[in-house]
Amino acid sequence: MKTFRPIIVCTMLLSVVTACNQQNPEQDKFVIFAHHENMNDKLRESLSICLNTEEITYQVDDDKNVLIKNKDVDHAVMRCS
Repeated sequence: MKTFRPIIVCTMLLSVVTACNQQNPEQDKFVIFAHHENMNDKLRESLSICLNTEEITYQVDDDKNVLIKNKDVDHAVMRCS
């Protein structure tokens, strides 16, 4: 019984750590944060500076939409809107 208890404890801890470490793949998808119809070049540049300052990864697509990762939307709204 004494050797069985540490095995159970280690298994439970490993299960908890593994469960907490799971990432939602939806959070790493890029979503449109700023639509090209609502932005001119000056606004896009200003937003780019803010996103860089806040260390938020972004992309500009072919239509000039600004895309950010889904997980960063709340942060970007609070700091760069």
